[in-house]
Amino acid sequence: MADHLDRRTFVLGASALAAAIVGDAPEASAEQTPGAGNPAEAAPDPIALLNTRFRELYAANREELLAAAPLAAVMLIGTGEVWRLEHGRPVRSYAPIPWIVKAKGLMHAVIATQATAARLVRAQDVAAARADTTRLTEALATAQELIAAALLADLAPSARAVMAALRQLADGWGAGRPATANDFSDALQKVQPDLKRVLTAAGEAVYESVVAGLRKFASESDPQEWQSCLVGVCGVGFARRDNIEIAAAMSVMGRDVVGTRLLYFENAFTIPAGVVQIGASLADLALGRDVFGDPYRMWRDLFSDVAVAHAGGGFFPETGR
Repeated sequence: MADHLDRRTFVLGASALAAAIVGDAPEASAEQTPGAGNPAEAAPDPIALLNTRFRELYAANREELLAAAPLAAVMLIGTGEVWRLEHGRPVRSYAPIPWIVKAKGLMHAVIATQATAARLVRAQDVAAARADTTRLTEALATAQELIAAALLADLAPSARAVMAALRQLADGWGAGRPATANDFSDALQKVQPDLKRVLTAAGEAVYESVVAGLRKFASESDPQEWQSCLVGVCGVGFARRDNIEIAAAMSVMGRDVVGTRLLYFENAFTIPAGVVQIGASLADLALGRDVFGDPYRMWRDLFSDVAVAHAGGGFFPETGR
């Protein structure tokens, strides 16, 4: 098991700072806001300093709650890998289908090409966009065969077709051909079936990996602890709708646990950051119960009752059902 963990040090080796800032950033004082003068010359806001102290006390309770929690799970979006936490420490990884992460390279190539096309058309900084076109061309040339070779044999032709379309665009721009507003969309439209084929297969592999990982997780756990543990999906700040990891976990845990035990963690890009979010979720459950008589109250905005009153009802998917 030690070797298995060592092979994933890139996941667990993120800096302590990246994990610690989740939920612990000190509140900005008036002197720190834009246009309020030089913060270095301004007197510290005493209330902001007190708020920092209060948050430190909250964090201490969070760490103790995390250490007392016998079981939890976290996963990063798009990998299919499930990490087992015991008393707040990652102790095991339920490995995914290996080629999943390689498939992400294809979509990253698409994203980079679209971004470069947009910059060339916008022409805000032509020199910088042209320089990055050269970087894109070199990256695509390197990635073209690497990505295809890393996928399943029946997906390789589709991956090559998409990469060839991207490279043809980048090569043309690199040779001096002006970029037009429709260049990228027209090129991608032609290979859309190939792109969808790869993405569908990758999605199915992520789904299969998460389901298998969570089922094994549950089978190796005390039934009572499994029924109460939190499962967090770590992802980007702008949470994507219809997340594949949530869907896979629902098939194991049930749809009714979404928002109560099955959670999406925004702006959590590492496993350590996800661990901190598990602790924060536990602390807020206790805080909501003790302050408001509702364990899920702190999973809503502090002023959500006022917001709902003005909006005529809730307007985001409800958590803590």
